[in-house]
Amino acid sequence: MTETESRPARRTGRPPLTDRATLLAAARELGFSDLTVGAVTARVGVKYSTFYRHFPSLEALVAALVDDVVTDDVFPATDEGRWQEQMLAFAAATFDVMAEHPGLAPAMVRLPESPDAMMSAFRRLTDRLLEAGFTAEDAALGASTAIHMGMQPWLTASSSGTGDARRRDQVLESAEPFDAQIRAVFRDRIDDPPRSWTLSRVELVVAGLETRLAS
Repeated sequence: MTETESRPARRTGRPPLTDRATLLAAARELGFSDLTVGAVTARVGVKYSTFYRHFPSLEALVAALVDDVVTDDVFPATDEGRWQEQMLAFAAATFDVMAEHPGLAPAMVRLPESPDAMMSAFRRLTDRLLEAGFTAEDAALGASTAIHMGMQPWLTASSSGTGDARRRDQVLESAEPFDAQIRAVFRDRIDDPPRSWTLSRVELVVAGLETRLAS
């Protein structure tokens, strides 16, 4: 066998310009708020046609990015502890991942399905509420309320802050003054971002569920 015959044949054709992982990494760098097909292709340096070979639509990219950031590591994995603590932990984890990724909350609302990690955490919480003695309806309502309360501040967020912070200022600056006690609550309790305020809301729901369970 000659030296030429022993060499492996060279592959012809152009190498791929990019891959799915590179596009997804670029999307994560851009963030949900600034995510467009044009922004991703410009960042990677490829044409639209290259993008669509890996993702059929912007929605498909958004769904992949949601799954990339909302992972099992976000939510407490334990099934132990009081149901009250688990419900608060679930709401807090939801709030925190939305805070870490601006634009994630409205992006999730627009998708037809929730990420697998969130559904897994939701299932664990509903199972824990059923074990505590709640009806299936109350378990579903309680767990879904924890999700919605964790997401709500970020669904109303804008460049001027979260909705809760804007409503706080609106109450404090109202031309028709609110009761002094109400003003004090808005002034002293609503943080920005409103993590403590959000968990206080969840605690109010927990108290209501405790009453339902006792009855």
